[in-house]
Amino acid sequence: MEFIRTEDDVAKALVVSESQPIFIYKHSPICGLSDIAILEWERFLSEASERCRYYQVDVIAARPASRKIESLTQIRHESPQVLMISRSICIWHASHRGIKAEKIKSQTEEFCRFFTG
Repeated sequence: MEFIRTEDDVAKALVVSESQPIFIYKHSPICGLSDIAILEWERFLSEASERCRYYQVDVIAARPASRKIESLTQIRHESPQVLMISRSICIWHASHRGIKAEKIKSQTEEFCRFFTG
């Protein structure tokens, strides 16, 4: 997993999304729901597919980057939030209590099955 800290990091991640799906987890260190969601995110990452790349952004420390993600994906900012992006388009997202390791995993498997036949 890589950390997104700048708007340039966002742009680089979206370039990666042109050749493989990426996930961006948006975390707020001052939000109680983020404390729960990050455990699900970390549980997902412990078994995550190598077909995808994974990023995390602290929405407080990297506010301009977080806003850039919202602007480029056209997905309204929420935190905690997980975005699955392929070819610079957000194809799935979840937020708050909807962030569950099993749900993220199933979305990954469904996407990979669809695009690999």
